[in-house]
Amino acid sequence: MRQWIIVGAAAIVAGTGAACSSKETPVDPGKPGAATSVSVLAVKSAMVAGTSQQLTTAVVDKNGKVVTATVTWAATPASVATVTSAGVLTAVAPGTVKVSASVGSIVGTADVQVDEDPCTKAVSMRVGEVRTFTGGSTVSCITIAASTGASEYVFIGANTRPVQDDLLQYTVSLGATASASSNSSLHPSINSAAALDALDPRLILERQSMEQVDALHERLRGLERTAVNPVLRSGSVRRAALSNERGAALAVSAVARAVGDTITVRVPNLNSGKDICKDNLPVRAVVRAVSTRATIAEDVATPTGGFTTADYQAIALEFDNLIFPTDTSWFGAPTDINGDGRITILYTPEVNKLSPPNATGFTAGFFFGSDLIKKTEYPATNECRNQTNEQEVFYVLTPDPTGLFNNVRSTVTVRQGTRGVIAHEFQHMINQGVRQYNPAVAALETFWLNEALSHGAEEFVGRAARGFGDFQRLSFLDVNPSVSAANDYNAFFRQNLARFQRWMLRPDTSAPVSAQNRAQLAPRGASWALLRYSIDHHSNGAARAFTRALAAGPQIDVANLLARAKTAHFDQIISGWLVANYADGLSVNGIASRYGYMSWNMRSAMEGVSSGVFPLVVSPFPGTYSTQALSSSGNYFRLARTSSSPQVQLKVQAPDGTNLTSEYPTVVVVRTK
Repeated sequence: MRQWIIVGAAAIVAGTGAACSSKETPVDPGKPGAATSVSVLAVKSAMVAGTSQQLTTAVVDKNGKVVTATVTWAATPASVATVTSAGVLTAVAPGTVKVSASVGSIVGTADVQVDEDPCTKAVSMRVGEVRTFTGGSTVSCITIAASTGASEYVFIGANTRPVQDDLLQYTVSLGATASASSNSSLHPSINSAAALDALDPRLILERQSMEQVDALHERLRGLERTAVNPVLRSGSVRRAALSNERGAALAVSAVARAVGDTITVRVPNLNSGKDICKDNLPVRAVVRAVSTRATIAEDVATPTGGFTTADYQAIALEFDNLIFPTDTSWFGAPTDINGDGRITILYTPEVNKLSPPNATGFTAGFFFGSDLIKKTEYPATNECRNQTNEQEVFYVLTPDPTGLFNNVRSTVTVRQGTRGVIAHEFQHMINQGVRQYNPAVAALETFWLNEALSHGAEEFVGRAARGFGDFQRLSFLDVNPSVSAANDYNAFFRQNLARFQRWMLRPDTSAPVSAQNRAQLAPRGASWALLRYSIDHHSNGAARAFTRALAAGPQIDVANLLARAKTAHFDQIISGWLVANYADGLSVNGIASRYGYMSWNMRSAMEGVSSGVFPLVVSPFPGTYSTQALSSSGNYFRLARTSSSPQVQLKVQAPDGTNLTSEYPTVVVVRTK
């Protein structure tokens, strides 16, 4: 089945251009259910003259719900491409064509690039130029023009299909040239995760602990969707919200507001083999601090020698003054289920128990979406109706100076290790809250994008803590200036960079838009980096409005990203991101800004987290490689020519030597020197 991607969305006055015959349906934008936006849906953003592709549209109302309407198509100029009344776009000659789809006065547009056949017409490029070719038949033969002097090219073979985990297997080859030089010095001794770990054995332990934490997080989010999505689909939560029933009496005694009061909270049981809701753990806790935005409570079973009253007050103030204002400005306002205006942060040994004895890392805390739904809103058969605390709660690791609960955890370790976690989990809390009261939302956000936003929350809070701007370009020394000043780096920046490092080491086996995001480090790091790149180049300078719109939806997954990115094609976003991961910080003369990050000097950051070595794996040409790419990822190849060289042909084909039949194989060619 052909997959379509959103490449343009706008509510604008129709522009000029010849329109193909199609009956228009007048639309009143102020009427409920009326169209307010038209998005042009296309397979690819670049075509070869003489080829065609089928376009379609998504027409939505003000709530983001798809509505049915008759569309009128137009393409300008017709000398570049034409479009039929059925939406079939045919490329005519090189250039850029603007395609528009209108429903009454509502118009969506998209630009499509038309090129000559890159096989029969040699591709000649200046330094800094980037060319993109998409489609199995197109990438089967790309001729690179002869050079009159030394030159260097990077080729990226990518899979730009906008679905999760589509696997593209292919061979890529470039014939030998007389003056091609070896690339053996490009990334000395770094071609695998094991090789990088060998630079610093501590990285092995760090990776293992991060994997343990991510695996538990995946289980939590999976169970959360099992419990919450059916309730969202039933509409009971939204009906309760609309009828102002949310002020009903709570099922638990968690409304205490005075320091010293005792409350009862039911902790979801995340131990393996337990039902997260049915086997919940009732906990008695004492309120240790109350601030404008937080209620800090301590489990009565917490070991002695932990946080002091001053520590709890400092935690509450950091939440009030740093985490709460930052996360809400980036993602929106949280719910207030019990009407107290605060988030409860419970420090409990039940979280300590989730880390096995002698573990180097630890689960620092979590949020469970069941707590945002009232008991009366759950079906009688849903066990979470007996677990919900009917309020906003974080469950957090507690200090354990003697190791009473599996492992020794000092106050310094717990304080430092939970700062970023609270920022991360608060995004999850906000994300669910803003969605569950939107009538157009039928499900929670997909795992990869929800996690990307939460990893983004860590970075955004880190930027606020250090006084960095939303788009300030950060080097490694900016975020980690010294050992003595590394607290904020370790709390808010290090783990994102470390996870992205794993993707750079194996871009062939992981991808940002992937279900593997649930339990593997590499795709999590890639999704954070893809989100950061998308904010940099597709938010129109309004970073926080962009992420608030992502959190609100109502779309999910790739459709959500593309709806926020407006006129961007999925293959444009992915190809731009893939180029930026190589070219950013490399000082390539003349390269367009979209092929780098605005907010990071990514080469500096990744070298800093990788013992001074840039970890991205790049294979040398000439040569032939059999490889693969998951959708939204790709592989890197480099050709360095020391003097004048004849033209060469790049071939990307199926493993059996035939042309790839998919419409989504993409080759990006970058001339770097």
